[in-house]
Amino acid sequence: MSNKFNWESYEVPHRWTEEEDELRPPSESFTIRHLKQGATGARKTWPAAEVLLEYLVQRGGLRDVSDKIPSGDHETLNLTLPPARPSFEKGEEPYNIVELGGGTGMLSAGLSLALNDVESTTRLICTDNDKPTLKNMRHNISRQPASTNMNKTVRIEPLDWGDDVGGDKFSSALRSQFRNRSTKTTRETCDHEQPQDPLRLLSHLIASDVLYGTTTVDPLSSVISAVKLRNPHVIVVLLLKERSPNSVAILKQKIEAKVQQGLDMKDQPCESNLQGFQVSVRNVIHNDLEDMKMVEC
Repeated sequence: MSNKFNWESYEVPHRWTEEEDELRPPSESFTIRHLKQGATGARKTWPAAEVLLEYLVQRGGLRDVSDKIPSGDHETLNLTLPPARPSFEKGEEPYNIVELGGGTGMLSAGLSLALNDVESTTRLICTDNDKPTLKNMRHNISRQPASTNMNKTVRIEPLDWGDDVGGDKFSSALRSQFRNRSTKTTRETCDHEQPQDPLRLLSHLIASDVLYGTTTVDPLSSVISAVKLRNPHVIVVLLLKERSPNSVAILKQKIEAKVQQGLDMKDQPCESNLQGFQVSVRNVIHNDLEDMKMVEC
């Protein structure tokens, strides 16, 4: 038994396609190394990552926000109910996903295994800003079986949260990981299109349990609003625990305010796509988690 590490196994959720009548049980598992000690909570996988993985793979969580939220209930997401429909359709485009605050890398690893089970259509960049965390994350990705091809499908990169979204170095990583991968975002252009912003290569921005009170509201809202302003079509999905009163509501307000501020500057590409921009927040009902919110835009 190691004095520094422990290991946990996780099930790979099965993709439920339109050709299947029912959801099959998970068919494989993968192992993630946790740090027994560390300066941040990223040393281990928190339960929210497992729940978000299941939501994204089995409950259509990667779809457009307007397609996920039923017209009759904008306030509650009941995850105690079985999935109501297939989560994937034929001909869906490649997913180019960035994970914020990836911690152990469990969520990105699970997504890679689940979404690339038939053909490689998904690429991910898993990020954090703590050196021991990044080292452990790289270990977890590199030690997956060679047959998973995970060293190619998941890239590990440092990322501080802020308006510049990692600057030139992170932009280079985006181009390298997502190059030559056409998505809806990269094909749609504006009348005054500039040379392609690498953030426009993204299809999704995801995170689980990355809100730790009010101290993280400003940097988290800054990076999300900056990505949204530079890529209005990106789908943002966050599963957050509300650790202090109204922290998620404050995050929602700050994201919306910063996006509006960016639009008022009149120099953002495709700003018309963000007119009337709003962040959706739903209370999550789950057997094992409390005080969780699904935040999407």
